[in-house]
Amino acid sequence: MAHVLELSIGTPVIHIKAYGGVKINGIDQSEVRCDIDSPQLATLVEEDGQVYVTVNTSCIVDVPIASAIQIEKGMGSVKIANIRNKINVQKVLGNLVLFDIDQAEIEKVGGNLSVRKAAGQVSAEKVAGNLTLDDVASIICGKVGGNCRIKNISEGLTIEKAGGKFLGQSIAGFAGVSKIGGSFTVNNIQMSGEINVGGNIKLENAYFTDNQNLRAGGNIELVLNEYQADTIFKMRSGDEKIRIKVKDDDIEHREGGYDYQIGESAISVTITAGGHVALGDQPGLTEDIVGDLSNKFEFEESAFSEMIQSRIDSAMKVADVKMKSAEIRLEQMRERLEKNREINLDMDFGEVDTVKKGVGEPIPHIHRKAGKKGASDEERLMILQMLQEKKISVDEAETLFKALEE
Repeated sequence: MAHVLELSIGTPVIHIKAYGGVKINGIDQSEVRCDIDSPQLATLVEEDGQVYVTVNTSCIVDVPIASAIQIEKGMGSVKIANIRNKINVQKVLGNLVLFDIDQAEIEKVGGNLSVRKAAGQVSAEKVAGNLTLDDVASIICGKVGGNCRIKNISEGLTIEKAGGKFLGQSIAGFAGVSKIGGSFTVNNIQMSGEINVGGNIKLENAYFTDNQNLRAGGNIELVLNEYQADTIFKMRSGDEKIRIKVKDDDIEHREGGYDYQIGESAISVTITAGGHVALGDQPGLTEDIVGDLSNKFEFEESAFSEMIQSRIDSAMKVADVKMKSAEIRLEQMRERLEKNREINLDMDFGEVDTVKKGVGEPIPHIHRKAGKKGASDEERLMILQMLQEKKISVDEAETLFKALEE
């Protein structure tokens, strides 16, 4: 079933709380549409140019393409596609997939973060799972718990820390990567700053700026960009193996440390490896080292979201049983009330005064089963509904409430 909210303005800010998986799509219509199996589990409200969407189960939400999106929480996985405004995400417990967007600011992702086709900057404070990027202008990321697979970055990349390995290609602009727990393999990159890698470093078509510092627990293998010039490489090898094959030079050094200079020494690069060091200018990596990423941008429901859906279905069944039970109990109470007051409660309220009321005996207390105290929400709701429909008077409603409290 679909909830449709017609909007008074075309570019609202959409605030979303999702307690299940949700897919958000930009459309060329001035409306917010929520497709959901259980319509009572979704609310859509517009107020002063803000739209508040709360969904308690998995669904699809369509919003105007120019909307700004603010996700306060996503308890399952979230996919956002075709949005031409800023996206702000505070917390997603599952995976977060962004496709064909302008820019995004993300705080925490409990699963994987995947972004394909972002015209502006994407920033993320913390990603517990893997980070996958393809065709993104620029990325700034604090911490990544898993692996990074990145290609086609046009303006720059900054990653503070990643626990797994890093595979990258075609990274334009300056790339600053501080700490990588696994290996670091990139084809076509312009490095800046300092990098510390737990495994191996392998760079091809690499260009270095001044005061670079590369450290690896394993081996370091570098293939230089053809425009690299006026650079001194200060190499240190833990296993005392240094190999240099650049232009006409073919050097093999076995004493653990060696300085190699190209042109004037205007740029300084320090290389420290736990294993061997290799410096060359002949390509060796395959062109597509990142591989096919298409399956990284599909929406996958998280296990947490599926658990929530299961609990919601169970709760709804229990609530339905309780409602039917409450209806039976209240019908029995209503019949006893009619008998003692000699009033037909199915008559209109205006007719009640014309009915002869017997001897005016007080309404007897209605006792409940042991262990059950107080009126349930369903019972209160039904008494209020009977009062609204003028089937009972205010005094009689109060009597019923008091009886239920015993």
